[in-house]
Amino acid sequence: MVLAEKISKKKTSKLTRLLKLPRHYVAFKVYTNNSNLPGMYRNLKKLAPIYKGSPTYHKRLSNLAFRQKLWKQALEHINDAIKLADKNTAIEFYKCKADCLIKIGESAQATSCLDAYLRANPTDSQSWLRLALEYFKLHHWQESANSFEAYLKLQPEDSMASYQLGECYYKLNSPKYAEPHFQQAIKNLDHKCVDQSLAFAYYMLGLMQLMNNKIESAADSFTEAIKQDQKLKSQRFGIGVFHEYFKQWKFALEAYEDQLSQNSSDAELLFKIASMLDGINQPEQALEYYKKALKLDKVRSPWNFALANCYEQLKDYQNAAKWFESAIARQEKHRPGNYRRLGFVLSQLGKTKESLRAYKEAELFSKPNIIDQGFYKKNITKLRVRYAISYEHYPLDNKMVFYESLDGSQMTGNPYAIFKHIYNHINFKDYTHVWVVESFQVIPDEFRSMDNIIFVKKGSDAYFRYISSAKYLICDNTFADYVVRKPDQLYLQTSHGIFYKTVGRDSAGTPLGVAGGTRNLLQATHIIVPNDYMAEKQPKSYSIKGINSGQIAKIGYPRIDITLNASDNIKDQIKTRLKLEPSRKTVLYAPTWRGSSKTNNWFDSKKLIDDLKLLGELDVNLMFRSHTDSDRLLKDIKLPDNIIVPPSDIQTNELLSIADILITDYSSIFFDFIVTERPIIHYLYDLEEYTKERGLNLTEDELPGNVVKTSNQLVASVDDCLKNNKPSLRYLDAKERFCPYDDGRAADRTVRWFFYEEDQGINFVDKEKPAKSCLYLAGMLRDESGIDSLISNLNELKQDDSAVSVMLKKGLEQDKDRLDMLKKLKTSINLIVHAGVMPTTLEEATAIEYFNSNGKFINKRMEHDYKQSFKREARRLFGDSQFDQVFNYETNSIYWNSLQESISTTSTLN
Repeated sequence: MVLAEKISKKKTSKLTRLLKLPRHYVAFKVYTNNSNLPGMYRNLKKLAPIYKGSPTYHKRLSNLAFRQKLWKQALEHINDAIKLADKNTAIEFYKCKADCLIKIGESAQATSCLDAYLRANPTDSQSWLRLALEYFKLHHWQESANSFEAYLKLQPEDSMASYQLGECYYKLNSPKYAEPHFQQAIKNLDHKCVDQSLAFAYYMLGLMQLMNNKIESAADSFTEAIKQDQKLKSQRFGIGVFHEYFKQWKFALEAYEDQLSQNSSDAELLFKIASMLDGINQPEQALEYYKKALKLDKVRSPWNFALANCYEQLKDYQNAAKWFESAIARQEKHRPGNYRRLGFVLSQLGKTKESLRAYKEAELFSKPNIIDQGFYKKNITKLRVRYAISYEHYPLDNKMVFYESLDGSQMTGNPYAIFKHIYNHINFKDYTHVWVVESFQVIPDEFRSMDNIIFVKKGSDAYFRYISSAKYLICDNTFADYVVRKPDQLYLQTSHGIFYKTVGRDSAGTPLGVAGGTRNLLQATHIIVPNDYMAEKQPKSYSIKGINSGQIAKIGYPRIDITLNASDNIKDQIKTRLKLEPSRKTVLYAPTWRGSSKTNNWFDSKKLIDDLKLLGELDVNLMFRSHTDSDRLLKDIKLPDNIIVPPSDIQTNELLSIADILITDYSSIFFDFIVTERPIIHYLYDLEEYTKERGLNLTEDELPGNVVKTSNQLVASVDDCLKNNKPSLRYLDAKERFCPYDDGRAADRTVRWFFYEEDQGINFVDKEKPAKSCLYLAGMLRDESGIDSLISNLNELKQDDSAVSVMLKKGLEQDKDRLDMLKKLKTSINLIVHAGVMPTTLEEATAIEYFNSNGKFINKRMEHDYKQSFKREARRLFGDSQFDQVFNYETNSIYWNSLQESISTTSTLN
């Protein structure tokens, strides 16, 4: 009974399927009309009861599966088709089977199918090409060559096939047969192609010619390969890069050596050779080239690491440790693996303590146990967090000096002059010098090989490390806004120049002042100024009068020493390098940028070029030096051919030493040139607009030299100065007013004062001693109704000879109404702009977040972390400034309340 039921159900099921066949056929047709591949494939399979005995049916299924990238199913269907087909039809299906096999990576089976198919279809060129390519994959070079030959008889214009046929004969060590095929490939290739194929074809032709002992022909082909190269940098390193790319190690080494013979001090090439030898497991040979490269250039951490790695391979652990340490000292990003490699080689040397220290250092930015993983990932990449971790981790190095000039645009200015003064001095022979640079390309060659100079990029982990650990900090602009001077660090702020333009709160573009400038001066322990004018102007413009804790000394500018002390030999070297015509006078044109701020600056390049063309017609050597903030605006501008643009590694003060005449506009460069008593031309063609937009501290009558306002006047003035170069009384008065301390010994005085605490012969600016010092934390002045009362109280406080300071958020500059109300404040009240981010470690950030949400702490450790972060924040904003009273206008803010408490506590403790 049960069996009968099963048979009945089976018959019913079969009948049901048969009854559905018309529906599947209609669906298949509909999906075919709509080009719906899944629908076509699904419904065609349902029609198997009708068509399963047809090879064409299975071939069609295979095609539909193939088009959907269902390679294995396609292969199954084509196999079914072959089984059902007769001998002649089956051969035709082998081509489809080969396509399926190729897709699933079965090249050997695919070649068998294609061989069988092509015996019956010898004129199918595309199948010959497929067969050639599959044999090529299998490294069956002779079979691949035979197939390419058959294909090219049918398609002789295919350049890539000719190229690959040449490669086959090359692999078969038959350069004689390979050469003509590479020639054919080049002949058929589009010589305007944008990829690397033409360059490779010329190289392979040259290589075959070289192997065929056709030396001159090979050289011509290699020259053409270099010309066509768009990928391998052969224009820089020569044909050796092609040899290396194609693993012709012997030829590569010979080519590189030949290139090196033309310039034995090419560090890049030496390192490239070393890397190649290292890559082919020849560490002994690589080592020698690495050493030569590093002897010339130690700047880049990966180079140092490569040498260390080579020593480790050779089990020379002493040298490996030395170079791992050098690599770590120069690495821009904290790399745990480098520390662990150092830890290992130190352990091999038996230096257990040092090894453990390296392993511990590897975990500097790792997740603390108490920190949530999500919180960690969100915060660990923030600069302020990585800086704070570094600040707390690294101890001070009493023999390290950290320099930053113009945000790292180059080694220049007063910091550079101080560096030059001390670098070779015997008292500093054991010191490490760290320079901030925006690019390693700006580093002068003479310093790239020095062991004790390290170059870092602003905002890098290396920047955080060294600005936190250097005992001595020297800057002429501003450090990053999260930087905090440690209590035992000494910070020399040299400024960039004398304030010809309005700056700080005097400038129309920054009515509240400049946060960075004020913050840096408040953190500085030593401030140098060149004259009484700056001694009065700088503290007022940057709102530090009566509150800065550092000393201010009238010393002069060290960079002017470079101009005054330049020897005849140095001057001659510069003139020779710039190819100046000895019989002509030299004119330097050095204009500044336009705009209300450095973030909103511009330059009239058309006006510049028109003026340079006119000046270029004079019988002079005409040099042009743009301001560093204008460089990016002028980088794509084509200057007249006869204009001399000195390279950046020649200091501006060195240019001033060889200039007979200076042309400038609103740049403070003219103050540096006054000391020479040579002619100065002030080209003020847009005086009215510039004064309105930016503001000037000096009138035309106060300027030494000639003032001109048109192009014709400019040319006439240069011509006049060539004949009459004696300084006027006004010029000499300006020299006395602005450069009284610039006698060529400013750097020496600065070094003695800053490094040795010697104050003999130093003219200090008397510190103001206010009756008391009051600080108001006003923030965004959210309570508008109380602003008038606050202003009245502040003005009244100032009347009794108190130092009154107000901290305001930078965002207030966008609030015109509040800005207008603030204009009622006395100008003698310090306006301090709050800007930048508060640096915090991960633990501190957690404590702040928790306290902000809950108003309490989990434990004493969390409370400590919270208070520590605000103690550091107070130092970031005010340095060592002391306040008798601290008032908070933003009482509803947890941040301002905590900051007030921290400042008050610190002032009480001190």
